[in-house]
Amino acid sequence: MAYTKTVWNDRIKNSAGDIIQEGTPVSAGNMNKIEKGIEDAHKQMEQAAKETVSLPYGPSVLNSPNGSPLDVQIEGRTLISMGNSDLEGGKKYVLADPKTAVVIDGTTYKGISKFEGKNARPTIIRTANFEGKVAGSTLENPHISKRTTFNDTPITLLKPSDFTIEVNGTDGGYSTLNSLNGTLSSITMNKPYIVNGISQELFSFNLIEEVERKVGRIPGSTVTDKIIWLKNNLNKLTFNWYGFGAGVGGNKATVKFFRVSNSSWEATTGGTNSHTSSVVSKISQIITGVANYIDDNGFIHFLAHAEASDGTIASTINTDYADLDIELKSNADFYAPRVPLYEVPQESYDKILVEWDAAAVVTRYSMVEGIKSFQNPIVTIEGDNLLPPFSEWNLHANAKVKSPYELELNSSANDQYSSYILDAFPNTEYNLRCETDVPSSRILVYEIDASGNYLNTGGARDKKFTTISNTRKLMVRVTNTGGFIGQTNFKNPILSLSSADKPFSPRNPSRLYAETTLRGLNNVNDVLYQNDGNWKVLKKWEEVLLDGSNPWAWHADFVGYKAIKVADAFGSITTSTNTSIYQVTNHLGALLKKLTTSSDLDLNSAAAWFGNITGNAGVADVILTVPDILTGWSDSYTPTSDEIKAYFNGWKVKIVDGSNKPTAWVSVLDGTDAPTQTLDYVKANKAPNYTGYRLLYQLARPRVVDITDKVEGSLSASGQVQVSIDSGVVVREKAIPKVSTDGLYCCINSFNNPYYVGSVPLKNKVSKFLFVYKNNKIDNVWEFFEDGKGYGKQRANISSNDFDPAAEYYVTYLVWDKETFTNNPVNVKASYNTSIRSTVDQMNEQLADVKSMASIHDRYLYKLLLAAKANGWSV
Repeated sequence: MAYTKTVWNDRIKNSAGDIIQEGTPVSAGNMNKIEKGIEDAHKQMEQAAKETVSLPYGPSVLNSPNGSPLDVQIEGRTLISMGNSDLEGGKKYVLADPKTAVVIDGTTYKGISKFEGKNARPTIIRTANFEGKVAGSTLENPHISKRTTFNDTPITLLKPSDFTIEVNGTDGGYSTLNSLNGTLSSITMNKPYIVNGISQELFSFNLIEEVERKVGRIPGSTVTDKIIWLKNNLNKLTFNWYGFGAGVGGNKATVKFFRVSNSSWEATTGGTNSHTSSVVSKISQIITGVANYIDDNGFIHFLAHAEASDGTIASTINTDYADLDIELKSNADFYAPRVPLYEVPQESYDKILVEWDAAAVVTRYSMVEGIKSFQNPIVTIEGDNLLPPFSEWNLHANAKVKSPYELELNSSANDQYSSYILDAFPNTEYNLRCETDVPSSRILVYEIDASGNYLNTGGARDKKFTTISNTRKLMVRVTNTGGFIGQTNFKNPILSLSSADKPFSPRNPSRLYAETTLRGLNNVNDVLYQNDGNWKVLKKWEEVLLDGSNPWAWHADFVGYKAIKVADAFGSITTSTNTSIYQVTNHLGALLKKLTTSSDLDLNSAAAWFGNITGNAGVADVILTVPDILTGWSDSYTPTSDEIKAYFNGWKVKIVDGSNKPTAWVSVLDGTDAPTQTLDYVKANKAPNYTGYRLLYQLARPRVVDITDKVEGSLSASGQVQVSIDSGVVVREKAIPKVSTDGLYCCINSFNNPYYVGSVPLKNKVSKFLFVYKNNKIDNVWEFFEDGKGYGKQRANISSNDFDPAAEYYVTYLVWDKETFTNNPVNVKASYNTSIRSTVDQMNEQLADVKSMASIHDRYLYKLLLAAKANGWSV
């Protein structure tokens, strides 16, 4: 507990001898308080003490009483999507997506749920809606809604291509459509009302994007190929609309779908197509034969409309919410599954929806593509100021940054604000301040819940405040208010996680990045930790790609399938009848069934299943079974090693000669011909988009790997601080800046932008840039834009005058589509000192480590110089 000092007062008398101020008594209580303070200070100085806490994924609060380095230990984990795998009876599974349902042997599990498996493959039902949609962008959400105009309401139902205006803030925008919450998107027309005018709203769903982003990749290299797949693999579509209409004759709303084959709006015979309620009610349209309704871009369109106006009474359509249930057939052959359906051990199964609520389940079992392990962790500790420089804010068009923490607003109307959104905590004290030269101008704060709903209307918060119980984010605004129009300057905004006033300081977080992959299954996990100043990984798992580079050989032949193997190719693999210690996914990303002995192979003639791993002189054989219908090999044909390599590069036999020997090949994914029809080509080159079989196995003996050269940064904490745990950081990737066609600007990560012809985007889509480096130093002149012109969410821009073509540029950033890169961390331990002695001891240890490392580097440098001189180089 912090020590509170006692203010000691003298006893004071006046000239008459009367006491006018009592002195502080020298009592046992006061003296014992002094003794207690001395004792606590002594402990802080003399006793070594540490505390270890578990940090969750995302932001959290940590309270370190003394300024202290923060040590972290991070465990790995691996998730394998079961979206296109055969489940097994008796095993435990979790579905962790509120917008996905799976049907297992006639039983439907929807949203966040857990269940015991049956020997069946799941049927996937995906719900598409407008959650997270940003107008004018398809990055966050690929679907779109459009409306008729206020003054040009048509007298007929428009075709999808005739709509030109996307829903916007005037009619409520996407924020009114993303949930069923009573907030309406209302479309009507202004007076005078147009005779026979029909108010209508279009809802267009991109089926290709929804399936590929949330279910799995569709085989095929073109949009046409993917549309053909949709027509063959969709079972039914159900459009659900919630709202009501108003017009002549009272309340009526009608929903129809667009039939592409004859370019007309229709209503289904199943479900409902209209209602006459005056309050929000549901209409459903069900389509079972989808082939005639998917357009050439992979969209399907629905329309909600009211009755026509008679010139006196308006036609109005009100929408609260709309979504589309996309049900695939049970045998839909997509690959690289993304459905967050996972096998879990009994210990975790018991905690799901008991100890872990729905939100925690979604965090722990995030969506991944195929098989993904935890990769590239990032730990961030904020300083006293949670607000970044104004250059990182969403600026109003009339605002300009004068210096990192100084903004000039030349307003032309009231409330022209610039804003910044950050993570926040419920029931927590904050302190917000900002300097301004116009008294009526303000810094305001809005509290936001997990669904994006605003919890208050904002207010001047030049003071401390406590957040509401369901606050999850804050939007901070600087704006002109009170009707003032003109120039306003804002300077030194500070938001601190404290009730105490703190002097202004720039945002200065400490960060730790690690470029490493940490795997783990069934509570056996790789561990990242620091020892003697070096970063190490205790590796317990290994993962390899089973492709054409492996020494494949034929093993055995069965009716309809073959067993093949890689002999003595892998390091020390734990061999056991416990099949959880190794996992294999096939070229589609489906998890293969694990057999414990090779004698089981002849019992499973119908499936391409994982055979077994057998120990052999410290290394291992991997035996797989593959069906002849998938490989293209004839039933009695014994393939050569090179022909097996061709299959594991993604090629299926197309043509054989008279001896059943393969002579031509096509892709196993989409049936396209190999560009060069020779065995030499297919055994050495992968088919387009082919990902291949993967083997994840537990090492017989864990090993320690030093990765100090792949870790950057350090962590420290003082007092109450905000800590954020995440993954998917890319550190110092080399960038290729591109100068604009007019020569005025230079950009990093531009994508499909004619202003930067020939621009090379980064390796991954960018969610957020952290730093741009010029050679080895941070280059702070770059600005980051979210305007839909970058690869991912952001691009970086500078004036060409600030660009040095002779320099090397590097970037550190967070990946946008994390499901293709990593999963979420769930087990991070942080240790910090709780006494002054512990802090001093640790700093001395770290100084000794630095000196030791420096001496090692000096020795290597000396040897390098000697070698250089020996080779005739002068220094």
